[in-house]
Amino acid sequence: MNPITTALLGLSVADAIGVPVEFQTRGELDKNPVTDIRGYGTYNQPPGYFSDDSSLAFGLAESLGVGVFDLTNQAKRLINYKLHGYWTPENQIFDIGRTTSLSIDRLEILLREGKEKELVSLRHGATEQDNGNGALMRIFPLYAYLRDKPVEDWFEYIWQHSALTHGHIRSAFCCFLYLRFCAHLDGKVEKTEALKVARRELLSVMGEKKPSLAEYDALEKLFKADFANLARTQVQGSGYVVHCLEAALWCLFNADSYREAVLKAVNLGQDTDTTACVVGAPAALRYGVEAIPANWLAALARREEIIDLGDRLDAAYPQ
Repeated sequence: MNPITTALLGLSVADAIGVPVEFQTRGELDKNPVTDIRGYGTYNQPPGYFSDDSSLAFGLAESLGVGVFDLTNQAKRLINYKLHGYWTPENQIFDIGRTTSLSIDRLEILLREGKEKELVSLRHGATEQDNGNGALMRIFPLYAYLRDKPVEDWFEYIWQHSALTHGHIRSAFCCFLYLRFCAHLDGKVEKTEALKVARRELLSVMGEKKPSLAEYDALEKLFKADFANLARTQVQGSGYVVHCLEAALWCLFNADSYREAVLKAVNLGQDTDTTACVVGAPAALRYGVEAIPANWLAALARREEIIDLGDRLDAAYPQ
């Protein structure tokens, strides 16, 4: 199976594992940890139902699957998700983040008023409050579009898409580090080296963009932490983009399988589905689709459609 389809399955299966326990605390999950696929719980959804994390990633994949990077089309698919439950398990929304929801409302107004050209400048109004994990959770499909492009070109595309909902440069930096890490894993580089190189590439981008020193401070752990030896108490599964990426990396560096990485992510508590979703793509790239537990994969909603989507996206940008 191609890496794009593998990763889309990986992120959506992981998302579904986290859905039933979203918002539970770490203490609650320590008493009753997730050890296998569950259903119902927080949103009363059947086993294998994924959340907005995967739905929005699939919308981006559909947009990119036609062979072009089109911000207007990407915005329309975000709007379609909120209004019509696009790419949800049953065409019905049961979970959407506040920042994402408000941002989609803004996109709808811009498009209704014929102001599509303003989409490329959304980042200019961003504040530090625009640093939730709502762009990071859906960004993986952009890798298919970028993988044959010079690394110097990646950041602009990433920031343009991230800014549709999360325009702050910190969110874009996290998305860049994540996608470059995934790229190196796809190239069969070991985890430690993959992160080392991705960190170096992000520092190069930051040197070019010249952000404030506050951005270096905010990203310090992402640059310096030895995630394999970092205590669990030093990461948290919150909705803040930096914490989300730190937690995902901690899970990946403290696991030896897809299953273990995803369960570690979910059992961190709080934003369980998103932490798991962010873990799911690189974990699937690292360990392969065959490492996804068969009963998890069998329960995944719209599984065959996801496979078809991944195959189409992969084919749109052949290597």
